[in-house]
Amino acid sequence: MPYDMSRFATNRWIKTHPNGVYTHGSTEPILSVLDVRGFEVRDLFLIGFNDSCGTLVLPTERRAQNAAAVLEPAFATRVYLFGSRDGEDVWATDYTRRALDGTTLSAFITNLTLTDGTVVIRDGRWIR
Repeated sequence: MPYDMSRFATNRWIKTHPNGVYTHGSTEPILSVLDVRGFEVRDLFLIGFNDSCGTLVLPTERRAQNAAAVLEPAFATRVYLFGSRDGEDVWATDYTRRALDGTTLSAFITNLTLTDGTVVIRDGRWIR
């Protein structure tokens, strides 16, 4: 039996939606992408760090792989075993928005210059 996603609804910051969908943070953009691309939006917990990145927690590996396939190539994805509870596995798909040229932008730090004047990140891209 797949993991019951309602176990993630543990505090007031988590929103409950129909079909066993639970969200925390910035979620509308990714839910729209999943829906438009034909992914069945049900039985999941979405942690949206911002509009560009987050994690989908899903009850089965197959759904996690399907979510990753739906998000590619617009997002870089990674599927992994999130953990186990009460003998049931929970899977996750991390996602990060890609730029049009295929690079993955920094979703948190958009510009970073060291004290010696070296520019390390400009417009979300690492400078080499």
